Amino acid sequence: MKRNLLKVIEEKMPTFSKGQKRIASYVIENYDKAAYMTAAKLGKMTEVSESTVVRFADELGFDGYAGLQNALQELV
Repeated sequence: MKRNLLKVIEEKMPTFSKGQKRIASYVIENYDKAAYMTAAKLGKMTEVSESTVVRFADELGFDGYAGLQNALQELV
């Protein structure tokens, strides 16, 4: 899943909520920055709540935000 993470995010984009789409767009364009942000910081950057960021990670099949963060760090 590592290498295809950004592709998976793009493919799932239509199924995301409005807030999750904002996170997805930000992550696709700035995954190198997002990889080192806390869920709260990513939420602030994309104007969504921290819990929306955590749900976004769950939606992608990760066990919480830390899993998504680790996967992004592997891309960097």
